[in-house]
Amino acid sequence: MNLIFSILINYLPLLIVAIILCVKNTEIKWFMPIFSVLIGMLAVLPTTLIQFLFPEFLFAKQSLLTLLFSSLVYIALVEEFCKAFCLYLIPSKNLSLPSFFALSFLVGYSFGSFENVIYVLQGMTNPILRIFTSCIVHGICTATSSFFIWFLKKKKFHLTLILTPIFVHGLYDFFAGFPGRFWLFSIIVLFYGIFQCMVFYQMFRNENSSNE
Repeated sequence: MNLIFSILINYLPLLIVAIILCVKNTEIKWFMPIFSVLIGMLAVLPTTLIQFLFPEFLFAKQSLLTLLFSSLVYIALVEEFCKAFCLYLIPSKNLSLPSFFALSFLVGYSFGSFENVIYVLQGMTNPILRIFTSCIVHGICTATSSFFIWFLKKKKFHLTLILTPIFVHGLYDFFAGFPGRFWLFSIIVLFYGIFQCMVFYQMFRNENSSNE
């Protein structure tokens, strides 16, 4: 896939979302989406380092069970924790939870976009549908993790809010690696992730509003 074309299809949706956020949300200043995109790209570095230090052969893909374990641990757990803790770099002191949530989605989408571009530079080819869905999965999972970080800053620990994105990301990656009809299960996982993220958003947005 042409590098310029890859950059366009990965980053054009990100640019559109960033512009919409700046126009619709007065709380989000113009530089915040740009900063969030850079944070997403930065999060690729610790992820790559950890996966380099613990090579994938430690999770030898000799069966469906080891493939699932690799998807959940080597890929999902490492990437979601790195993205989640990079959310600390977002200046959230004067932000509401919905704004922090939106910027976190940009962080995740940027991570997925940058990852896809790296794959292209390495000579890997991914179908366009896989590129779009993987970016959305990264965005949704990081947005869900934003609740975990938000409450962690308030000395509240909700393990479900970090385990859910790991589970969704891992299952998506597991099914996305299959050819043919099995790949469609990754789309089902994607929609489940969106649904679960929206459930958490409604729960905590209302709770946040009631505490103001």
